[in-house]
Amino acid sequence: MSETLEQIAARLRTLEQLSQSFGLVLQNQLNNHVGEESQATMAKKIANLKPPTFIGREDPLVLENWLCDIEKIFTSNGIPDNQKVDHDTFYLREDADLWWETEGPTIRMQPNLDWSTFKTAMRARFFPEHIRRQKCSEFTRFNQGSTMSVEEYAHKFHEYARFCPNMVPDEASKPRNLRMDLVLESKRD
Repeated sequence: MSETLEQIAARLRTLEQLSQSFGLVLQNQLNNHVGEESQATMAKKIANLKPPTFIGREDPLVLENWLCDIEKIFTSNGIPDNQKVDHDTFYLREDADLWWETEGPTIRMQPNLDWSTFKTAMRARFFPEHIRRQKCSEFTRFNQGSTMSVEEYAHKFHEYARFCPNMVPDEASKPRNLRMDLVLESKRD
């Protein structure tokens, strides 16, 4: 049983490597437990704020307002981008939930799935091209008329501009286009 110093050193290195491996396994298990606990804590914090649900109607205003409200909740609670989709999908109902049940697995397989990718998928489904064209068509025919106040007209103008960015490409164009519409409308009266 005489071991050489080399053999003893080799056994010590093996023991050291095993010890490090066990330490990493234990650390990973601890991190996973803490991660699950913190996700559960975040989910409770979000639920306490009573976030809105999205039922999945093809209405761009409802969709954008819902995304904005959810984003505010996530930001105020410090939800990391890589967890937003998991928390967010809990608040999908009816058609939106059905869409996620069928399309979610495919969307999740996309490399680097993040909140931005999820929002793009939501917009593609619930603000599709035919609705975009319809909104832009409404925008081109939009005028103040005799029943709408200037404030109501400005509000509606900004709503349309929000969904037809190619017609009002930047913030500087909005007031100019709005003023032109109001001037033209007043000349018709």
